[in-house]
Amino acid sequence: MRPIRQLALDRRTFLRGAATCIAVPWLEAMAPALRPLPAAPRRALFVFAPNGVNQQAWSIAGQGREAVLDGTLLPLRPLQQRLTVFSGLAIEAGRSRKDGTGDHARAAATFLTCRRARKTGGADIEVGVSSDQVIAQAVGDATRFRSLEVGIEAGAAAGICDSGYSCAYSNNISWRTPNAPVAKETSPKAVFARLFGDPERIVDAEAQRRQRERSRSVLDAVLGDAKALAGKVGAADARKLDQYLQSVRELEQRLERAPDEDGPQTPLPEGLLAAGRPLGEKVALMYELLALAFATDSTRVATFMLGNGGSNLSYPFLGVPESHHELSHHGGKQDKLAAIAKINRFHAEQFAAFLQRLAAHDEGGADLLASSLIVYGSGIGDGNRHNHDHLPIVLAGEGGGAAAGRGHVAFERETPMADLHLAVQQAMGVVAEEFADSRGALALR
Repeated sequence: MRPIRQLALDRRTFLRGAATCIAVPWLEAMAPALRPLPAAPRRALFVFAPNGVNQQAWSIAGQGREAVLDGTLLPLRPLQQRLTVFSGLAIEAGRSRKDGTGDHARAAATFLTCRRARKTGGADIEVGVSSDQVIAQAVGDATRFRSLEVGIEAGAAAGICDSGYSCAYSNNISWRTPNAPVAKETSPKAVFARLFGDPERIVDAEAQRRQRERSRSVLDAVLGDAKALAGKVGAADARKLDQYLQSVRELEQRLERAPDEDGPQTPLPEGLLAAGRPLGEKVALMYELLALAFATDSTRVATFMLGNGGSNLSYPFLGVPESHHELSHHGGKQDKLAAIAKINRFHAEQFAAFLQRLAAHDEGGADLLASSLIVYGSGIGDGNRHNHDHLPIVLAGEGGGAAAGRGHVAFERETPMADLHLAVQQAMGVVAEEFADSRGALALR
């Protein structure tokens, strides 16, 4: 029998200091005494990978739950029973029709909208409301942030980025209205500050030094409150609270050691050389921040762009100094295909590590992945062909019982990506029977 709890905490409890507050993760004390544990809130995350994949290396042997993930997907094998790889999904709105080139812009703009993007380089942009924002409209009021949009690569909000298409299409996947994208945050430090609070930004280096002396960390301002709370909850909650605070402190320290790419450079500790944050670390940090955002119920819907449409990021730490977009036009050359496979494998490894982080986070009888629906994929199948069918799409998590891993699902005929979006929307509590060109919600179990 579960012991009677001596303290009942609200689900969104904050540790408060003089000028900041921090959300805490789920604790047993958040369940009222003698009552069943509340159902965990459902979360949705959409991860966009640019430029398609090396489809030969995106390897799945067989269908159904007995399918074997290999090649690029090998890092996902430990969690195979908790995910579904879809083959045969397509985004009709991404195709050229009479608009000609510009597939990378369309791939990003239509990934979550499945609506036609008006070809323009001016202010008259139009595409559609994205699936994440449909969900945010339904569940966003329950959290501090209606939605969270993050990315790795900054980009212009105006101008032309791809064959007559506005940069707004290439650089955003989240659209609050058909004419208004939701700008993403590309600085991990700024994301952390938004989620958990941060001391006032001081540009002057000497003032920064004095500020750090007064407040070594965001956590220092709330340490007394944390100790008081730890003394009121049970031993298990106290340990979890301590572990959580330590993880946030370690993350903050990692962020502090690196300069902010999008603003004034923060001096590094004495004796260290200033250096930019490596791309691999930045991706891992963003995933870590997303996990913390879900764990603290700061938001229940988020998007993550691993690169903009037609991304020119390079991956020298993988032995791939060429730009991703250039490589995606591989022309069948094996060296370029091998380089693309390395990039795809890196993204899969980072995604798998994120899923493992969610699976390791206890939320009162279940883990964080059990309450989440995570969609990972690209709006282009093969960057060389610029096709918008045979899209590489993975769905992970159970969404509070709405989904179950189906292994590999290969459709015999082209199926709208909008069908998957509609299914995720319904699982998240949206009352809807259609979305864009959907023909019906996909079965998630």
